[in-house]
Amino acid sequence: VGVCISFMVSLCLYFWFIVSGLCKVNVKCDEVLATPLAHHAFSASSVFASGYAAGYAKLNRRGGAGGWSPLDNDHYQWLQVDLGGRKQITAIATQGRYSSSDWTTQYRLLYSDTGRNWKPYQQDGNIWVSPPCWEIVPSV
Repeated sequence: VGVCISFMVSLCLYFWFIVSGLCKVNVKCDEVLATPLAHHAFSASSVFASGYAAGYAKLNRRGGAGGWSPLDNDHYQWLQVDLGGRKQITAIATQGRYSSSDWTTQYRLLYSDTGRNWKPYQQDGNIWVSPPCWEIVPSV
């Protein structure tokens, strides 16, 4: 089971990923799914250099270069997270690279049970695309 983030606008290269969820009926959804995952649970279309590996794509992490960065700056880069099983995802948070003004500006979400045959997440029958990330007010 995995989640794949495909970047629609890769003006800024760096991305940290967190998925909140693991919901059961009538249970508060506040458990972080991606941050505690092992480095190898993350894969990507490409990597700028070893310090920018997909495994560094976690919130509030300063390891490596402070985030994942693809080799190419185009709309075809993706970050994949293996959640280890089916999960209900209730939130996705992005964050710029540590000690930098670089961040992902927009993304879309795809999912798969097999790691193949990815399906785009849809809302109201349309393929969902994140709102522009610069319009989201960061939490303090």
